[in-house]
Amino acid sequence: MSKSFSTASNVAYVLRAMCSHLGWGAVAVCAADVALGVAPPFLGAALPSFVVGVLASGMPATAALGLLAAYVAAYQLARVLQAWTANQRHGACGNARSALYGVYLDALLAADYDYLQTEEAGQGRGVAQACFFNGPQATLTALFDLATNLGGAVVYACVIGWGRPALPAFLVAVSVPAVAATVVLQRRAPARQEAEMRSLEQYDHLIGEALSPRGAKDVKIYRMRDIMSAELDAVAARVRAAWGGEYRDQEVAGLVSVASSLVRDAVAYAVLVSQLFSGAIDLPAFLLLVGMVAGFGTWMGGLFGALALLVQKSAQVGGFRAFQRACEPRPRPVAALPTAGRAHQISFEHVCYSYDGEKDALHDLTLTIGAGEKVALVDPNGAGKTTLVKLACGLIEPTSGRVAIDGVDVRELDRQALFAELAVVFQDPAVYSIPLADNVACAWDAAGGDTARLEEALSQADLLDKARSLPQGLATYLGQDIEDDGVTLSGGETQRLMLARALYKDAPVVILDEPTAALDPLAEARMYERYDELTEGCTSVFISHRLASTRFCGRVLYLEGGRLAEDGTHDELMAAGGAYARMFETQARYYEDGAPAGASEGGELDAR
Repeated sequence: MSKSFSTASNVAYVLRAMCSHLGWGAVAVCAADVALGVAPPFLGAALPSFVVGVLASGMPATAALGLLAAYVAAYQLARVLQAWTANQRHGACGNARSALYGVYLDALLAADYDYLQTEEAGQGRGVAQACFFNGPQATLTALFDLATNLGGAVVYACVIGWGRPALPAFLVAVSVPAVAATVVLQRRAPARQEAEMRSLEQYDHLIGEALSPRGAKDVKIYRMRDIMSAELDAVAARVRAAWGGEYRDQEVAGLVSVASSLVRDAVAYAVLVSQLFSGAIDLPAFLLLVGMVAGFGTWMGGLFGALALLVQKSAQVGGFRAFQRACEPRPRPVAALPTAGRAHQISFEHVCYSYDGEKDALHDLTLTIGAGEKVALVDPNGAGKTTLVKLACGLIEPTSGRVAIDGVDVRELDRQALFAELAVVFQDPAVYSIPLADNVACAWDAAGGDTARLEEALSQADLLDKARSLPQGLATYLGQDIEDDGVTLSGGETQRLMLARALYKDAPVVILDEPTAALDPLAEARMYERYDELTEGCTSVFISHRLASTRFCGRVLYLEGGRLAEDGTHDELMAAGGAYARMFETQARYYEDGAPAGASEGGELDAR
């Protein structure tokens, strides 16, 4: 994720997110808040001048009071409107964060599976998630604060410079040192905060070690008090050093700001007093200009402070955008599968795959699973078979070699077209905190789904009666993470839910990767028999390190060390007397005396 983005580009990106989520009306409200952010301070600074001017004008008292009342009313109305627009702006800036959260989810869902498993993706997700807490909202807030302060500085400079253009230039020049000191302080703050947090974490870690039941024994027995105290003192010294540096920078920035203010006010007021006594300006103009000079320094400080914050926070948005860019799927051909909707042949041609670039999880694997064939895949170690499943599904790509569906390289197929042909029950089934119906259907069609088809799949999986008995029926949420009245399915019920999901999809290729791990061996055998009945006519791959699936499969593939070690029917491999036969005979003893101890009627092992 090395792609960098300019501050202007990041600001434009967040503004577009705000517009797409809230419309241009939100930007208009924020622009109004910028204008109203200047008006009340200006009217307040000009109030003494206006009062003196009215009183010195000689107009009747009634007219003077009416004019003053109108001015004060306008001033207060501007303040009320500014408070309203400020609240609206705060909400709009905050909502931009939720807009980017949707972009973040879309990026994750579109990303290649193998990229999401990388360390780079994990780091990128951390950066992107950190962005949500403050990045977009702080960037927009800093942008509109910058515009407000710039507007105020320009308006005040125009008033001050009317007839005296050198004075605003001097005020800008004398404000630069104070602003520079503030910017330096803000730039150093993140590094100091990180060092401080790191030292505090170290301090808490040492305290935890010394006071934990495990560590406290050694501290006392081996008289480690002095050593632990010295380590704690060293960490505390680093915390104090971080604080000390921050305090010194604040002192320097404060002193520079005071010195700049003294020079600015002394010179500006000297010029204005001179003009007042020379008759170049009258008293109301003098009071107005004094207010403008006092406020100009505040606008300048706010301007540069907002600019520094904008640069800092927009960098977080840049990190988010880099992650979004990295999540873009690799460009691939989008060839359609010419035999879509029919049982497929799956072939592996000299396939190797390595997770770490050193050791192969699969090595030079060559095999073909015929269209409509039922195959049992056995791997006592586990790593190779799961890798094979991911390769067949196109979730990962081989390090070398080729995986093909009906002779077409999986890498050349349109992803969505490929996924449409697959129904996979993975080793670690995903039950989502959404309604049971959505857990089964997964992707409703435009018409809102097929309830009859859903109920048929649940019935075939022996789960319909259970689903109907739930508090909200098929609309009942699974788990309590989202809804408090959600339900948690047992291990056996979860396996039947996964079967219903595969049956609802009705895909021509069915792959079952250890789908019955939560069941005891006898219940597993019954579940595989059910799978066998319901996948008739499909290309089916049954994977397990336990051998309940092998008897009804026409072919058994035995993997060992990432290689295909044995290939044949169950009877052929038993007659060969190899590793498969020894493994089967060992497990067969488990079945001889009926159900194993600890198995419940539902087929799940009791937790003992």
